[in-house]
Amino acid sequence: MSKYGIAKEALEHAVSQGEGAGWDKNEMLLTIIVSAVNEYRGSAGKAAAREALVYELGELSGSIDTQLIRSR
Repeated sequence: MSKYGIAKEALEHAVSQGEGAGWDKNEMLLTIIVSAVNEYRGSAGKAAAREALVYELGELSGSIDTQLIRSR
């Protein structure tokens, strides 16, 4: 399974668990984003986290930029 498949399954599981606890999908996804950013910052550093986020925000096209992710 690809890393994207693993991430997708993890997201689906987290959203499902959250909805079961009374949280809506958007609240869960935002919580996942915040948590992932904090974890990535702790692992890769503030500069790398900021660079990735700024790039992704500038490229919001509805798809994951796998070229950027593979380059890391």
